[in-house]
Amino acid sequence: MKKKFFAVLLSLAVVLSLVACGSKDKKSDSNEAGNTDAASVDVDVKALADALKNGCDFKDNMAEIDPAVGLTRVLNIADTSIIEESAFYTNSSASAEDIIVIKATSAENVKIVTAAFDVRISTQKAACADYLPDEIPKLDAAVKYTNGQYAVLVVSNDSAKAQEIIDGYFK
Repeated sequence: MKKKFFAVLLSLAVVLSLVACGSKDKKSDSNEAGNTDAASVDVDVKALADALKNGCDFKDNMAEIDPAVGLTRVLNIADTSIIEESAFYTNSSASAEDIIVIKATSAENVKIVTAAFDVRISTQKAACADYLPDEIPKLDAAVKYTNGQYAVLVVSNDSAKAQEIIDGYFK
């Protein structure tokens, strides 16, 4: 329990540091794909989440959860007013698999979402380290994608397929 608390506390410190130190000119790092400057993309968030659920290889049975629960409990985003629309599929605690598709109210708010994605991945790694070590490679290969107001996180057995599906929606 102490390890988990410390991991969450450390993750929150990282998020706060990233948000505080972020600059407007910062580009996505090599683990993220997408164009954060796109302006006129309109994607059906729920349809993309469903396509990822049905098109990717998941070990676990992915369960849809209420977006409000996903934002506050899965991503720990307290100010949900920064989110226009979201869709969540998560694991049954037998894996680290996730599908999170979010449309933020602005491209600037996507930075907050991607920082929350980083915390989610860190927290999942800490939780899986002792009990589900086979899940760590999935977390290391997680697909994080941003495009304009959109942010997507997919943790699955097939990151390449997830990326292919996402790319199809953002043509």
